[in-house]
Amino acid sequence: MLFNSYEFIFLFFPIVLTIYFILGKKLNSMANAWLMLASLFFYGWWNVNYLPLLIGSILLNYLIAGWIIKSRSRLSFGMGLIFNIALLGYYKYFDFFLENLNRLGADFELINVILPLGISFFTITQLLYLFDCYEGVAKDHDFINYALFVSFFPHLMAGPILYHRQMMRQFRDPSLRLLKWSNISQGLTLFVIGLVKKVIIADQLSPYVNLGYGHTAELDCLTAWLTAISYMLQLYFDFSGYSDMAVGLAKIMNLDIPINFNSPYHANSVINFWQRWHISLTNAITACIYMPIVKYLKTRTLSHTITASFIAFFIVGIWHGAGWTFVIFALLNSFGVVINYIWKYYKYSLSKIAAHVATLLYILVTLIFFRSDSVQDALNILKAMCGMTEILFPQKIVHFAQAHFGFTLQVGDVPGTLPKLVFIVAILIVAFCPNSNQLVKNFRPNYKWLAFTTIGFIMAFLFMTQPTEFLYFQF
Repeated sequence: MLFNSYEFIFLFFPIVLTIYFILGKKLNSMANAWLMLASLFFYGWWNVNYLPLLIGSILLNYLIAGWIIKSRSRLSFGMGLIFNIALLGYYKYFDFFLENLNRLGADFELINVILPLGISFFTITQLLYLFDCYEGVAKDHDFINYALFVSFFPHLMAGPILYHRQMMRQFRDPSLRLLKWSNISQGLTLFVIGLVKKVIIADQLSPYVNLGYGHTAELDCLTAWLTAISYMLQLYFDFSGYSDMAVGLAKIMNLDIPINFNSPYHANSVINFWQRWHISLTNAITACIYMPIVKYLKTRTLSHTITASFIAFFIVGIWHGAGWTFVIFALLNSFGVVINYIWKYYKYSLSKIAAHVATLLYILVTLIFFRSDSVQDALNILKAMCGMTEILFPQKIVHFAQAHFGFTLQVGDVPGTLPKLVFIVAILIVAFCPNSNQLVKNFRPNYKWLAFTTIGFIMAFLFMTQPTEFLYFQF
C-alpha cells in the first residue's frame, strides 16, 4: 500500500484516523494499540510473508532492551548489536559477500534473498533504542508503545528514523488523541506537498532517468548531463516527498516526527549537505558511531576527527545498499567530508557561489554511482559528461546555432524525451522556493490555504493513474 495510492488515501488512512480519535477520547492505550495493529496490517499488505520477521524483530529487541535496562551490561548490549547487525547483514549484504568470495575462486551458491521492505529503517530504529537503553537514557518499556514506536506506518518503509525520547512521550500523552484542526490542516498541507513532489515531479522524470541509466554506453555528453541531473532531482523530490507525507500523516494524528530534509541542494560543503539530507540518518550515525569514536579517542585532534568522520560517513554510504557502486558512493562521501575538515582546519576559503557549485558537482558524481547498476555504467556516464564520447545536440538547438551564429553542431538522436517543463520547474523550486518545513512553519489555515491544498491535491490526483513505489524502498 503506497501513500500515493487510492486505497491508502480514501480507505486505509480515513478508517485508521477515525477509529484512532474515537478510541483516544477515553482510552489512550487502546488508541495506541489500534495504531500499532494498523501499522502491522500496513506492513503485511506489502508481503504478509515478512510480517513475522518484523514482529519477531520487535519481540526479540523488546526482550533484549528489558535485559539491558535491568543489567546495563556489555553482554546484553552486545547481544542486541549482534542480533540486529546479523539480521540486516543476512538480508542485505550476504549475497554480495558470497559474490565477491566467488570472484576470488570460491564456489558458493547465492541465496538470492529478497530484501524485506523497511528492514534498514526498523533495524536502525531498534539499534538506536538499544543504544539509549545501554546509556541509561531509555527507561520506558511499555510493549504496546515500543511496538508502535518501531512499526508506526508513516515512517516504517523509508523513515524518518525515530527516537524513543521524542515518541514515547507523545504516546503517553492522552491530550494528543483528541482532534486538533490546526494539526490536521498543517499535516494535510505537508501531505499534499509531498504528494505533488512525488507524482507530478519525481514520477515524470523517472522514465527519462531509467532510459538513460539503462543505456549508459549510448549517452552523449549532453544527454549524460541531463540524465545525471534528472536523477539528482528525481531522488530529491521522491524521497523528500515521502518524508513530507510521513511527517504530514503523523501531524494529522498530533504526533511530531523528525524532519528529514532542509534544502540539501543549497549546501556549500559535503558536511553541510549531510546536515540537510536524510537528517535523521545523519543524526543517528553521528550519535551512535561518530561521537563514541571521538569519545574513545579522547583528544579532539584533526586526525581523530578525520578518522571518526571517515568511518561514520562510510557506514552512512554502505547502509544504503550492497554493491561496489555503494562502496564507491560511501568512499566518495567519506573523502568529501575529510577534505572539508582539512579545508576548514587550514582556513582555506571559497566564495559562496564557488563552494555551492563545487558541492553540487561533487554530490552529482556521488549520486551517479548511487543510481548506476554497475561501476562500469557509472564510468560510462562520467566519461560522456567529460566529453570523452560524441557531443550531440537536439535538432532544434542545431537549427538555432546555424541560423543565429553560423556554426554547425552535430545532430544526435537523443534517447528518450526529457519532460522539459517538469525539469525546469524542478530546478526553479530547488533553487528559489522555500522548502516544505519553511512553508508550514508559520502556517495559518485560511481560504488561500484551502485553495492551495485543493488545487495541489486535484493536480496530484490526476497524475495518480499508476502509483509507483518510492525510490528509498529499495534501500
